[in-house]
Amino acid sequence: MLESEMIAREEIRSLLIEYVQCADGGRTERMLELFAPDAVMEATNDPACHGRDEIRAYFERAGRSARAFMAKPYLRHHLSSIHIELDSPTEARTTGYFLAITDIGPDHWGRYRDTLRHDGSAWQIQHRLLQLEGRTPGGWLDRHEAARGTADEA
Repeated sequence: MLESEMIAREEIRSLLIEYVQCADGGRTERMLELFAPDAVMEATNDPACHGRDEIRAYFERAGRSARAFMAKPYLRHHLSSIHIELDSPTEARTTGYFLAITDIGPDHWGRYRDTLRHDGSAWQIQHRLLQLEGRTPGGWLDRHEAARGTADEA
């Protein structure tokens, strides 16, 4: 493996870890900087978000929901099994598993499938597919989805 490939992999791994730490710490502005300005984020059961403004709105809604449904509103995302494919010096694809923990234990889990690009100064997420694979009955995300379904029916 070339030194430039090793550096790219470590920069990408660092970006993915910084993303979950920003999400957990409520550092939305920094988290948004990790996305390209024209990024697309698709999350299971939600419309795609196009650009940083729509991605911000998505996370702001999630934050309001967390504060409404959790006694101690915090999340701790655990990211593992990060697989990085370097397609070129400026393009990469990743897959990583996540597990979100709340004050009552495991809440939801799934995969991030990302396409990243290097803009000349840093790697950024160009496209994120957030694949929700499971959630704990009665947990925050379960209650959030149930409340959203009720609102959609009204």
